[in-house]
Amino acid sequence: MKIVRAYKYKLKPSKSVIAKFEQWLSICRELYNAGLQERRDAWKLERKNISYCEQSKQLPQIKEIRKDVSEVQSQVLQNVLKRLDKTFRAFFRRVENGERAGYPRFKNENRFNSFTYPQMKGISLVGNKLTLSKIGSTRLRLSRKVTGKIKTCTIKREVSGWFVIFTVESESVSLPKTNKQIGIDMGIENFLTLSDGTQIENPRFFVDFQKKLRVAHRQISRRRIGSYRWRRAVTKVRKLYQKMKDSRIDFHHKTSHNLINEFDLIAIENLNILGMSKGILRKQIRDVAWGSFYQKLLYKAESADRKVIKVNPNGTSQSCTCGQRVEKTLKVRWHQCYNCGLSCHRDIVSAQVILNRAVGQTVKALNSSEELFALESLAQV
Repeated sequence: MKIVRAYKYKLKPSKSVIAKFEQWLSICRELYNAGLQERRDAWKLERKNISYCEQSKQLPQIKEIRKDVSEVQSQVLQNVLKRLDKTFRAFFRRVENGERAGYPRFKNENRFNSFTYPQMKGISLVGNKLTLSKIGSTRLRLSRKVTGKIKTCTIKREVSGWFVIFTVESESVSLPKTNKQIGIDMGIENFLTLSDGTQIENPRFFVDFQKKLRVAHRQISRRRIGSYRWRRAVTKVRKLYQKMKDSRIDFHHKTSHNLINEFDLIAIENLNILGMSKGILRKQIRDVAWGSFYQKLLYKAESADRKVIKVNPNGTSQSCTCGQRVEKTLKVRWHQCYNCGLSCHRDIVSAQVILNRAVGQTVKALNSSEELFALESLAQV
């Protein structure tokens, strides 16, 4: 089975290459904003929707007028307009679904930080040397080998430097079967509680960085806006947020990797994370970032031929493994069932209930497929 992965490496560009990167980002941002302005005005004045094809046909004329635009590779410019088109498609989809739409907005220099080569034509990666069409060559920190066929190449600016992201298509590699299954209860007291009793501690990254962030934000408020010292203080805050984000992502990758390596079947709750993140515990829920962890767990499972089953989360913390309902408030952290006598931490019991539901769904699905096969056989007879 074909899978798509992203490989991210830090670049070591020269000053001349950095100048090219900055110039291309500025031109791409200007094109994005101009395309957005054209679409917005066309709808306001004529009630007309402009497509990607109509806008991309104007690129040759723009290149004749603007020499700096002609210096940017054509496919990079086309990709900018495709990004804009994708943004509008997502906007219309949200409108149709009755969600909070959020009209596409203009990008300033801090909100447009990447450009993409949608094909590898004119791009080569030999060892730790990357050659980009119309830009030049730069070295990169090749922390791991790229396995598979590179499809796209994205250059991205972050507060810690410049990075390249390769989208790679490769064959999935199935891991050997372990014949183990596990249920997972997501929480705030502990990040994960497994049905075998294992509890993975919540790192609480935001709490750890909060004191440093408070001091750094205070420094910004004492600087004159736009001055050199103000920009340096802003960069310090951005680096702290980036470090916090990277620490959280690294933790998610390592935790999901260990689970996929150890278990054939993983049962998780199908949580409404967006809705939960608007409640009283929104800061804690956003800090643990369950959605990001689920995403990594799911794509790792797909590439390793593991099974992840989402179950209905309703009542998992109010039920016992025997099926008896045991009412508990959030303050009650211990489960005591007077029906079967089970006495255990509530999160461990919830993880076991989640696993039982997942196994029940799997058995039901197998029975349904067997019945369908029997019906098809009878129909053929």
